[in-house]
Amino acid sequence: MLLQRRRALSAADKARESADVCAHVLHSPAWQAARALAAYMPLPDEADVTPLISAALQRGMVVLVPRVAGRELSWHRITSLDAAQFATGRFGIREPHADAAPPCAPAAAPQPLLWLVPGVGFDLHGGRLGRGSGFYDRALRAAQAVTGTVGVAFACQLVGAVPMTAQDWKLESVVSPAGWHTAV
Repeated sequence: MLLQRRRALSAADKARESADVCAHVLHSPAWQAARALAAYMPLPDEADVTPLISAALQRGMVVLVPRVAGRELSWHRITSLDAAQFATGRFGIREPHADAAPPCAPAAAPQPLLWLVPGVGFDLHGGRLGRGSGFYDRALRAAQAVTGTVGVAFACQLVGAVPMTAQDWKLESVVSPAGWHTAV
């Protein structure tokens, strides 16, 4: 149902809500403090965070984006959003070419590292519902990413409670068009 809600948003609504989300991130203390950014390359029905990637690159931050490597995400440092640096990956997501973007473990990136995390649904307690494969939960757990983890959501993706299991990684915050929400 949450995926249907997200997919039902008009292109204009997605653009407006994405711009609002990006503005909230750009004006947040977490953004101001960050020296590195781990971000996702958005699918057409996800909040577009590429303006934040561009801003981070212009600011001279280290920017990491994932590639699917088996059941894990490998993180790669990018220096631009030039289409030639990317290919379409296994799930239809733009990923950096392995030879164009060197791998970089999030722990090796300058700290603090701000994580922009996609999802299907989010609650204000740090709960995140992904697509069911656990890629981000495993990546965040491997990095022991307790602070700086921010779910990126359209308004229709916020729910009262997301069911959580022991394998799910709790996020520190969620940003939506309504603003920045620190998990309670």
